[in-house]
Amino acid sequence: MLKPIDTTNWTRDDLVREARMQSGALAHLGTWKRLAYSLVALGFVLGLWGANAGAAPAVAAAVVCLVAGVPASVALTVGVARGKRNVEAMLTAAGVDVQELLRPRGKGTGAGSSSGRDHA
Repeated sequence: MLKPIDTTNWTRDDLVREARMQSGALAHLGTWKRLAYSLVALGFVLGLWGANAGAAPAVAAAVVCLVAGVPASVALTVGVARGKRNVEAMLTAAGVDVQELLRPRGKGTGAGSSSGRDHA
């Protein structure tokens, strides 16, 4: 069984560094998640085509794609969501304002520009 790492003596920089590393890993997992979604879509299309055309090999390939793609998609979706929560928790523990980082930034909301409201 895996033991949790004792992070009680970690500094703010340690937490931020670990959050960056986990964010990079989550980006890679996101790529695999998109590939798994594509496998599900391919299985669906092959299944429809094979059923309508009477092509048994296409239906068999569709089943393989769906059997592999659906569980992979579910596992990766859950894993990425939990990983994002973990990164947010680390950044919060490091004293980083996570809501500020996640706030959408549109045109005109950068430094030195007005956000469209008068501040008189």
